[in-house]
Amino acid sequence: MKSKKVESKPNIILNFFSSVKLAITLFILLAITSIIGTVLPQGESLQFYLENFGPTSFKIIKGLELYDTYHSWWYLSLLGLFSVNLVVCTIRRLPYTLRLYRKDALNLSLDELARRPFKKIWNLPKAAPDENLVSRIKSVFEGIGGKVRNRKDVQGGNLYLIEKGKWNYWGVYFIHVSILVIFAGAVFGSFAGFKGRIMLLEGETTDHAFKRDEAGNISKIPLNFSVKCNKFKVEFYPNGAPKLFQSDLSIIKGGKEVRKKSILVNDPLSYEGVTFYQSSYESLPEIEIKIISPDGKERRLSLSAFEKAMWPETGMVIGLIKYLPNVHGSPAARIYIGDPSGNGDALWLLKGHDKDYKIGDSVFRISLVRGGEKYMTGLQVKKDPGVWIVWLGCIMLVLGFGVVFWVPHERYWLWIGRDGQGAKVILAGQTTKNKVAFEKRFNKIGKEMEKITGEI
Repeated sequence: MKSKKVESKPNIILNFFSSVKLAITLFILLAITSIIGTVLPQGESLQFYLENFGPTSFKIIKGLELYDTYHSWWYLSLLGLFSVNLVVCTIRRLPYTLRLYRKDALNLSLDELARRPFKKIWNLPKAAPDENLVSRIKSVFEGIGGKVRNRKDVQGGNLYLIEKGKWNYWGVYFIHVSILVIFAGAVFGSFAGFKGRIMLLEGETTDHAFKRDEAGNISKIPLNFSVKCNKFKVEFYPNGAPKLFQSDLSIIKGGKEVRKKSILVNDPLSYEGVTFYQSSYESLPEIEIKIISPDGKERRLSLSAFEKAMWPETGMVIGLIKYLPNVHGSPAARIYIGDPSGNGDALWLLKGHDKDYKIGDSVFRISLVRGGEKYMTGLQVKKDPGVWIVWLGCIMLVLGFGVVFWVPHERYWLWIGRDGQGAKVILAGQTTKNKVAFEKRFNKIGKEMEKITGEI
């Protein structure tokens, strides 16, 4: 009774990690999760996902860390497992490839030559081929191009070989290495780089971006230079949807402007590895109020959100709390008036309706002159030092696929000698791909040789 062969544990592990099924499964999973990471907004606060996706989806997003997909433990695990799969496949296949690459294509018998996919045989009415005939046939054969190798005394004759594209064997390894390079670049850029945001009004300058973590905490990211918004332009369609938003930016370093560009969506500005993308905009209310003192003197103050203005005559501070563009057909604003000690009042102003405000025994008349909006540009700031590694991997990947799919391994054999019946010429060929084109070239060479042999 034959004993059943039991596969050893190391072989089971190697077979698992070198499995094509595993590679396909991992590739599909990485593709799906990459789609999720592209569609689902990344890097927002957990509160953002709770408010926009609901409690049920929020649990999934938080549990699987989908808010930061490309840094999540399971995504990095998939990349690591796929990398291990590629490495193990490469190592296990390498000895076989080396044997094929080192195999001497001149080490053939006439029987093996006759079994090549493409072959032509000419029996000559001579006892043996003369030097003139050999020279003419070799000349046609050498016209194929490539280095001609020769092996003498092969069953009564000489065997010649032209071999092209032998390095085709290494194309698949080039693809494997390029994928690993892409993974390495992506992981390196993900951890060594950063992604943040900047909001700027026209004329504002900043030397840092802001990053928000999943808990909603905001931290500063220094840029090592300053970026200034010289001008921001936004246009709308008739239905109110944004048509265009454009920022005119300047990069300032050492007190000098070193770079200037107008950026649009998909047309960013890059400097020292940091890229600024036009990603959004925000509208901010801006109003102008008029104050008339008891003696009839008039003062005008401009108020914007997040800013305060000083009322010099009184030492009071005025700020904008809320702005409504349309209240019964007119703009309205709620303002704050406070003294240095912290005491203050809030009052509503409606355009066209003055209000009296009393400070001590003095009565001031306050009115809303105009109200409107100004815009802040929203910039996404990204630094990815691994991008050049990724680009290198992509170039390698394209070259690898080019070798695998478009570079054939072609071999042409020519044997000239004498067998038991007299002089004989054998032309044989073999290719790994594009057999139609190879057959055309092979037949063209055969016709030229047939002309020579037909003259005898």
